[in-house]
Amino acid sequence: MNVAKFIVCLAAVMVVTMGVAETNGVMVASHRADWQFAPENSLESLKNAIRFGADIIETDVRMTKDGHIVIMHDYAVNRTTNGSGYIGDLTLDEIRALWLRDNLGAMTPYQVPTLEEFISVAKGKAWLYLDKAIYDLPGHEEGTLVRKLLEIARANGTLEETMFVLPWPYEKAKRIFGDDLERVRYCPVIEDKIPNLKAYVDEYIEKLHPFAFQFRMASLDSKTYAQLPKVLASGSRAFIAATWSNHTAGHDDRVSIFESPDKGWGWLVEQGFTIIETNHTRDLIQYLKARGEAEMNDTTYQFSVKDRTGGEVSLMLDMFYLSQEGTPVAVQHPEVE
Repeated sequence: MNVAKFIVCLAAVMVVTMGVAETNGVMVASHRADWQFAPENSLESLKNAIRFGADIIETDVRMTKDGHIVIMHDYAVNRTTNGSGYIGDLTLDEIRALWLRDNLGAMTPYQVPTLEEFISVAKGKAWLYLDKAIYDLPGHEEGTLVRKLLEIARANGTLEETMFVLPWPYEKAKRIFGDDLERVRYCPVIEDKIPNLKAYVDEYIEKLHPFAFQFRMASLDSKTYAQLPKVLASGSRAFIAATWSNHTAGHDDRVSIFESPDKGWGWLVEQGFTIIETNHTRDLIQYLKARGEAEMNDTTYQFSVKDRTGGEVSLMLDMFYLSQEGTPVAVQHPEVE
């Protein structure tokens, strides 16, 4: 059957099958979502990172003066918006009146999103790694921000899709998270400055068996790197941020992009790291797919549409863009037989 070119509209009957699942592959975490093609930590950057196939979106959370959670890396709005001032001194309405800048400083038509808006796009598609959760506003009880984040995730049914990466001892994490410590994706940090590092890691393995530990190792003779065999033997994943040279003993994004991906990302994979955070989501995923080691959130979009004769055609798509609501939209597709 010859079918003319057509437009797939949002009104078309659409079935989306998508899930976040742990397998034995490498998971990719997108740093501040996709800040290269959209403003960092914007809804557009989130949609791009999901489109590229990121399993985890690293993003930054801040609390406003009136107790709302917005997505922004800095304490202040100055660098990333057309406004000024500390987030903790501004209300949500005041922040909503601002416009985001892109990574070159140019103004965009995008606003600062809330955590609830991020969740609405990411739910069922990618986990959200909520960075900056450790920073409470002055005058607030320790753990206030974490408890607020848990409240929002619980209300949206996404505790199991929410990641926290913190350097807290087990006792402190358990006290602040309560029973939710076993429900969220909690990743203790491993770094040399943590006191009694071996005992700290052993206690987490014994009492929590975390889904992952995040490594921050400046060199291969560090106490942190020495913990890697034990973590892997325990069954927990090893998580590392290739965004930073001093977290990867020099095997970072920069080496991967400007020298060789085998020297950076490939070396990390060979060491046993199965969660890699990156500034270059699309490049890392393409590299891992070429190696046959990417853990992709395989996403298939099935559209049922009417052809020119009135008959129904089913089309499976893996190329699309995301609409403002975060749903896949195919603008035009070649003729199909």
